[in-house]
Amino acid sequence: MISHIILMGITFSFGVYFIVLKEYFNATAMQTLWIGCINTGLVLGGGPIAAITLNKFGCRPSIIVGGLLAALGFLLSYFVTNTYQLMLTYGLVTGLGFGLVYTPCVVMVSNYFNKWRYLATAIACTGEGLGFVIFPIIFNLEIEHYGWRGSMIVNAGIVLNLVVCGFVMKPCQTDRAIVKMDLIDASLLKDFWMFLFAFSMIFWNIGTIVFHFIVSDYLIENNIETGKAIYFLTIMGVANMIGHPFAGLTVLLPSLPHANKWIYVTSVLIYGTGTLLFVLDTTYEWYIFLGIVVDFFWGLQLGCMANVIIDLFGMEKFNHSYGYQMFSQGIGNIIGPPIAGMLNL
Repeated sequence: MISHIILMGITFSFGVYFIVLKEYFNATAMQTLWIGCINTGLVLGGGPIAAITLNKFGCRPSIIVGGLLAALGFLLSYFVTNTYQLMLTYGLVTGLGFGLVYTPCVVMVSNYFNKWRYLATAIACTGEGLGFVIFPIIFNLEIEHYGWRGSMIVNAGIVLNLVVCGFVMKPCQTDRAIVKMDLIDASLLKDFWMFLFAFSMIFWNIGTIVFHFIVSDYLIENNIETGKAIYFLTIMGVANMIGHPFAGLTVLLPSLPHANKWIYVTSVLIYGTGTLLFVLDTTYEWYIFLGIVVDFFWGLQLGCMANVIIDLFGMEKFNHSYGYQMFSQGIGNIIGPPIAGMLNL
């Protein structure tokens, strides 16, 4: 859970930096978005690379190397002079490091448990929601006291805790046997349901990542105070955190067929509808209501995603199937900014 708090909390709290960096570099919204979207694109899109490394070397080495690489990216970000350099340091280097950490963390939890796998995975992923709660506050305090450059050094220190997480994680039995597996499962690439699910992931992430990165800036443009706009991210994070563990309750409903899939589809539908309703009013109370609704169901969707993948493709292919889906999400994250630019964001 700690690794999820750090990794996803930092990744999806980029909205705080979006406001600051856009003003500091006098950059366009699309240029600034690219920094965060390359990062999240590689966190998720690095799934196949992470799957290969964990299959070859095991989960722990992948997490340790990823943590070191992510910390290096933050350290290099201190020295940048423009947004393009930040795309390389914060986006590429840190994003790739996070990508090497994320998939193994999910895979290890799924390998630890059998009967309670659905609930365990959902609880572990609750750390993502907790990260959404605390890191907007942490980022804001760092920037106030040390400036955005100084905050990058602080973030590097925080990220090094991922290395510690890698060392203390208990190796699962599959870690010792996993090297015997094929590095790439070609059969999954021919699976129609894999293709369909991956296709949906691309479009889903085009929308979600842009929304979460710009929502605070959107509130400011609609005359909401900057402090309230940043605090709004924390409120959404609380809702997201609460939504995650509910996904694991399907373990208590063994007689309900396709429970994980129904929860997943319903969550996506409500989330998408909720984001569309943001334009109907400009009051802070309206934004708070919608933010709670959409992020609760986003948390519910994220909490059951791994379980849906297991249901669809089986536990024996989980390493590869999860990695492929993460890659699809990464594509959506990376192509989101130019699409938003074409819509005159």
